[in-house]
Amino acid sequence: VGRMKEGQDALYYLVGEDRAVLENSPHLEIFRQKGYEVLLLDDAVDSVWVEQVESFQDRPFRSAARGEVDLGTEEEKKQAETRLEERRKDLATLLAWLSTRLAEDVKQVRLSSRLTTSAACLVSDSEDPSPSLEKLMKAMGQELPPVKRILELNPDHPVVGRLHDLYAERGDDGFLGQAAEMLYAQALVA
Repeated sequence: VGRMKEGQDALYYLVGEDRAVLENSPHLEIFRQKGYEVLLLDDAVDSVWVEQVESFQDRPFRSAARGEVDLGTEEEKKQAETRLEERRKDLATLLAWLSTRLAEDVKQVRLSSRLTTSAACLVSDSEDPSPSLEKLMKAMGQELPPVKRILELNPDHPVVGRLHDLYAERGDDGFLGQAAEMLYAQALVA
């Protein structure tokens, strides 16, 4: 809390198994850019307590890997949303095709405001359990229904732009299908 940037209204956190992996997570790109503090939680029990504890010193806990991210001032948020909406229109056919192509693996494909250098990342819907909580529950012998993640794409990444151009030129073909699978796999690994 003492190191939080002025204007940071929530305690953001990221849960995982390894600190090095967490430090390099694409989920943190926008937080780094904005200078926001993010708690890196690498103990298995962390995924449980962050679900139970809602706040600390009147600041809510929010996952950096869940739901949509809207950081900055109201003006910055409005500018970011306007830009995303423009890009959504430009990339609508690619997003629709990827949603269909990857329907077995992902719940939704959407553009991201959290990515600055990575092409894609997977995020949890705000109502779904986190991957680490899901893993912990399975380790305890509790079966959960399969949870699909949301694939977020960086609208300014060259890979996304090139995929859009290729899809506009060629439509759905074998190479583009493999490229879509690779994009998803890269997000899964990250």
